[in-house]
Amino acid sequence: MFIQILNILVKSVWLLVIDRKVQNLLPNDVYGTYFSLTGFSLLFMILLDLGLTNFNNREVSVDHGFYKTNFWSIIGTKVFLTILFFVLGAFVGWALGFTQSDFLIFGLLAINQTILSFNTFLRSNISAIHQFKADGILAVIDRLFVVLSLAAIIWTTIFSFELTLYVFILAQTVGLSLTFLFSWLANTHFLGKADFVFNTSQSITLLKKALPYALIIALMTIYSRIDSVLVLKLLPNGRFQAGNYAMSYRLLDSAAIVGTLLAGQLLPLFASNLINKARLRAIAQWSGLLVFLPAIVATLFCSFQGNSIMQFLYPEKYSDAAGQVFSILIWIIPGTVLVNIFGTLLTAAGKVKHINYLAFTACVINIVGNLVFAKSYGLIGVASIAVVTQLFFGIMCFVGARSQFNGT
Repeated sequence: MFIQILNILVKSVWLLVIDRKVQNLLPNDVYGTYFSLTGFSLLFMILLDLGLTNFNNREVSVDHGFYKTNFWSIIGTKVFLTILFFVLGAFVGWALGFTQSDFLIFGLLAINQTILSFNTFLRSNISAIHQFKADGILAVIDRLFVVLSLAAIIWTTIFSFELTLYVFILAQTVGLSLTFLFSWLANTHFLGKADFVFNTSQSITLLKKALPYALIIALMTIYSRIDSVLVLKLLPNGRFQAGNYAMSYRLLDSAAIVGTLLAGQLLPLFASNLINKARLRAIAQWSGLLVFLPAIVATLFCSFQGNSIMQFLYPEKYSDAAGQVFSILIWIIPGTVLVNIFGTLLTAAGKVKHINYLAFTACVINIVGNLVFAKSYGLIGVASIAVVTQLFFGIMCFVGARSQFNGT
């Protein structure tokens, strides 16, 4: 429990104190560009993994020997996918008319996404063997470094240079690199040295098995992040508007910390109890009781107090419009919690095809909705479509999971 509290505390400080302060200090269009390009890089992040991490987590949780024989094949495959990620991202950026500055920012963000992808894979081995305490510590190292280093830059005179967007991004790079080092050491400590085996045919086999999981992540990333890119392109003064939209996302990202930790621990628990329907049902029910109900209460409070919360968080940049957007956008949280619990259950149960259908439908709802409503209703329309999309996906995951409980 201490590790979970530490994780939530550090990451909340990162989002609500450090990241918020950075957004207040940087010009709105500069941070808006960062927010949109982060969303853009996330759209291609699936290429760094193609479902290998989720597949690996599920397999290692069932058979620990999977790590020993497949570790290096997955690492080699991810290196190849990293090259593909950079090439395709740069090409699409060129097609969209990125400026030289955009390319530089995207390149730095892409490096961070690459390290993060490898960290997530390495940590999947730790959580798969139920070493949740170690996984929790690894999950907080990068953010702890960034919190401490940026706090020193912003509020002390230890460093002679000023805060810029590039300093902000590079601090994250160093933190992620530290996590990579400790995650690699943790893999060796808990699981031993893997057999140094890599061949093309084995990599292809792994990718074929992992691709259905990759499609889930790709579609979920598209429907949850495409709006940050569409704001940049569809709305007048898009970079400035993206900055306003990012303000409303701050508490959502903070709340997502709890959901991510929950899903990371539920996946191996669900996977190792699939034959025990009663235990499976009990885990899901308790997860819903402990997380979903508090999420509803918190959402109601934030929605009614949207203007006050935004004014408190962004006194320098607050506007009534920002408060209205936040009061709507916060309703993403209940849908996200449903996905974290029941989508994870469906994934553990191998109901990948079903989830992909749902996620594809969510993408259609989000993209078409934004194309139809964004220009007419601005950020209010974008936020409303985001809520509809997430609630649809969450409710449908819950409905699908009920059939799993009933043994169908």
